Amino acid sequence: MSDVNQEFAAIQHLLEIEKQASYLIDTAKVDAEEELSKAHAEYNADFKEKVESLNKEMAEDFQKKHNQIQKKYEDEVNEYKAAFSARPQNKEAFFSLLEKLLFA
Repeated sequence: MSDVNQEFAAIQHLLEIEKQASYLIDTAKVDAEEELSKAHAEYNADFKEKVESLNKEMAEDFQKKHNQIQKKYEDEVNEYKAAFSARPQNKEAFFSLLEKLLFA
């Protein structure tokens, strides 16, 4: 074999190795993108689940506190109504004051 043929064969061999390397790199890129996409989807699903769980927990806590405040409010209003209705009414003094304020 001549030197030119050996050089040509060597170049052909190197080009073939480069094609194989390029194929391996392209395959690795595709695999990496698939893995990254899969990991991203799993992260998003996990994040969504945690957010929904936290939202549910916060909603339940809000409702519980709202119910406590509402009960306290109703109790205070009922106490005020009971205390107000228990006081004696002096209608004569009220009408006298009203007449004095409006017609004096």
